Amino acid sequence: MIPPKIPNSLSELPPTHNLPSPLHPNLSTLTLSIDPFLSQTSDLLLEAIESHHTELNNHQYYQRSLAREQAKITAWQQKRKAENASRVLTKQTPLPEDEWQRLFKLPTEPSRLEGMLNSRQVEQYARQVDGFAAGVTGKMFAVRSNLLPEKME
Repeated sequence: MIPPKIPNSLSELPPTHNLPSPLHPNLSTLTLSIDPFLSQTSDLLLEAIESHHTELNNHQYYQRSLAREQAKITAWQQKRKAENASRVLTKQTPLPEDEWQRLFKLPTEPSRLEGMLNSRQVEQYARQVDGFAAGVTGKMFAVRSNLLPEKME
C-alpha cells in the first residue's frame, strides 16, 4: 500500500479558487473516509475491550460464588461446633470439624494472566490509535484554520 502524499506546507495544497465562500462551507466536498489502519485498530480495540469486560465479569462471578460457599462453610462449622458441644455434654465422641473440606467445593479462580493480557492489549491498541490520531489532528487544525474566516478586531 502506497502512503498518500501529505503536503508539507500550505502552499502545496491544491488551489482553493473553486471552493465556496468560507462563511458558507460546502460539506459535501469533504471526503469522510476513514483510514483502514484506524478502522482496523479501532475494531481490534473494541474486541479487546469486550474480552477484558468478559474476563472482569468472570472474576466478579467467581468472587460472588466464593463468598456464597464461604458463608455455607461458616454456617456448617458453627452448626458442627454446636453439635459437638451438645455431644460432649452427653458424653459422646465429638464429630470431626474438618469434614467440611469433603462436603464443600470452592470454585476455581479464573486466570489472572488472561485479564492482564487483555488489559495490555487494550493499552497497546489505544496507544496506536492515539499515535495515529495525533498526527492527523494537527493537520486537521491547520486546514481548519485556513478554512475559517479571520476574526476582525
